[in-house]
Amino acid sequence: MPYCFEYDDSPRIDHPNGKAVSKSWTQLDGVEQILPYDGWEIEQLRRKILDCLHCNGYELVIPPLADFVESLLGGTDADLDVLTVKAPDHVSGRLFGIRADMTPQVARMAALHLPVQDSVVRLCYLGSALLARSPSVGTSREILQFGAELFGSSELESDCEIIRLMVDSLHIAGFESLSVSLGHVGIIEELFSVLDIQKSLENDILDALKKKSIPDLKRLSATGALSEEARAVFSELTRLNGDAKMISQAKYLLSGISERTDALLAEFDRVVNWILNELPNIACHVDCALIGSYRYHTGIIFSAYGPGYGQALAKGGRYDRVLSTYGNPCPATGFSGDLRLLSRDVRGKRRKGILVSRGERVSEALISELIEDGDRVIRQMPGQPRASLLANCDRQLVKRKGEWVVIPIDVEGDVS
Repeated sequence: MPYCFEYDDSPRIDHPNGKAVSKSWTQLDGVEQILPYDGWEIEQLRRKILDCLHCNGYELVIPPLADFVESLLGGTDADLDVLTVKAPDHVSGRLFGIRADMTPQVARMAALHLPVQDSVVRLCYLGSALLARSPSVGTSREILQFGAELFGSSELESDCEIIRLMVDSLHIAGFESLSVSLGHVGIIEELFSVLDIQKSLENDILDALKKKSIPDLKRLSATGALSEEARAVFSELTRLNGDAKMISQAKYLLSGISERTDALLAEFDRVVNWILNELPNIACHVDCALIGSYRYHTGIIFSAYGPGYGQALAKGGRYDRVLSTYGNPCPATGFSGDLRLLSRDVRGKRRKGILVSRGERVSEALISELIEDGDRVIRQMPGQPRASLLANCDRQLVKRKGEWVVIPIDVEGDVS
């Protein structure tokens, strides 16, 4: 993502190398540049995750970074609209934007160009996205978003496949201890219908559920806009978060409200039990008031968390109505995450290279052989201090008894 820089004659500050730099050379708030040596670690993680998705049958797509606003927001709500950076297009005269979420773009590609009505279509992606503002304090506005979307199947097996791929991706990034929080937006939507909730009240109720705020629900009830029965039901939903036993409590609370509610609870139960049986090392958390981020979801939704992180590492869920925006209604489910966020724990763990000191007459064939085996080979340039290479090299190519061998370099830079 390009950064915005400007230059003026403002006072200058000291640079670590002793030079003076202008204070006005600053980055946009909430964005981060990737410096050596973190870039390769992020790239290697990108490759491993995409390889995992490829091996599971997902085809790679690359949506455009910028598009007309209506194309970026198709099928979503105001939450994503607020987060989308917009500007006038001087060519068409229309409003265009920089994507804040790639999922609607991938859904559009599937709906308009792929046979989602005739077969199951699996797509994956990775690219930059930019938010108009940080979603919460201390979080980044710039995202390196990756994800997978499965179109054409309404079966729970497709939700389970997506959850498994999300967990596999996080394991690749080095997260062994994970917790997955699950909800079911379909149950909340069915309650809106059964309890005859006015459309104008839905967002207020969803906000209260998101904050787990019983006082907000009481205020809605006090105005007469929300019935006492509905207030009681939604208040109980805010309390139904914990282990898998919450499903049984939800069944008891909502028993008999409608046949569809019973069926959706049974779906919820099946997915939770699948996680408990198939992903036994994952802590499963049930949250009956979970509503998702951008509110385009329609069924099972989920978020993955790891120790030491105050935000979800990855999240996703079912969004069966989005493709209808493009005239091709089709069930869909998927997940996404931020590679920049995941890379925080892999930085500094990259494999270092092999130093070839200047003056050593090493054949190009030998160097090529080392590179083909997956090693990095870094040659010392004339006049380059050997110490400057030690941040990138932990081994050295030397000749011993007539043969070239690779040996470690100790912390002092001497060959051991």
